[in-house]
Amino acid sequence: MNTSIDLRQFRYFVAVCDELNFGRAAKRLNISQPPLSRQIRQLEEQLGVQLFIRTGSGVLLTSAGEAFLPEVKRALSQAEKAIEVARSVREMEQGTFVVGYTTVFDRSVFPEVAAYFQSQFSCWKLITKGDHSVNLVRDIRKGKVDVAFIGLHTETSGLESVVIHEESMVVALPANHPLALKRSISFTSLNSETMFWFERHMNPGFYDYCKNFFEDIGFRPVTLPEPTDHHILLGLISEGQGFALIPASLKNIKRKGVVFREIKEDAGTIKIGISAAYLKSNTSPILKDLLSLIKST
Repeated sequence: MNTSIDLRQFRYFVAVCDELNFGRAAKRLNISQPPLSRQIRQLEEQLGVQLFIRTGSGVLLTSAGEAFLPEVKRALSQAEKAIEVARSVREMEQGTFVVGYTTVFDRSVFPEVAAYFQSQFSCWKLITKGDHSVNLVRDIRKGKVDVAFIGLHTETSGLESVVIHEESMVVALPANHPLALKRSISFTSLNSETMFWFERHMNPGFYDYCKNFFEDIGFRPVTLPEPTDHHILLGLISEGQGFALIPASLKNIKRKGVVFREIKEDAGTIKIGISAAYLKSNTSPILKDLLSLIKST
């Protein structure tokens, strides 16, 4: 018996089994009937058994054909799986993956993506990009960024997101300010002070979240435009030009003349955090593994 059988013959056999008619099977396979009949006859000769009984209206499976069919389907499924595995390994060994980071937080709160890449995907090129959350969301939608760590409350319609970090806001104020003597500060005591605050276009979602909270507690300080660079912001605060509400993680940035104080939660508090945002349609072989890492940390 000649066992030199190829996958094409298996696919032809399954098509005839499904249709029980050579003409319909040939049409489904986009070939003419004679080559199909020839391949099935050759398969029967190679196996040394009859697989079909020819009738006037079509074919019927023999007992050998019925026993052969599930094994053929299993072999085709295994072959497809083997092809997928081989292709996925090839894809995992080369490529570029772009990760975005919001510049609002200190980098210490983000997952160790670089170390993960170095250990698991050393052949891949990792590109990191720091930007405002709204810009990162735009780049995800355009396919320029694979995944981005953005601020909570950012508008992300059409994207998938996973919350990975939450923290409170703290008050950054001049070290010589009278309120600096307190261990924690209420919003009421800050109402008459000047606050650095970002403009709405920088992040409409988070701006509206904060605005609603401020209105609920009657917090209406005088505001100045907030610099996008935290070092410049802290420099202005050290000069006594105002105070700012910043993520607690940014206390890691040391600046002479600036102190950080917790906010009393008697009137509630503002929560700020980070989510990992991405397109569900992103087919990068790394994204799934990276999301699993993020969820486990």
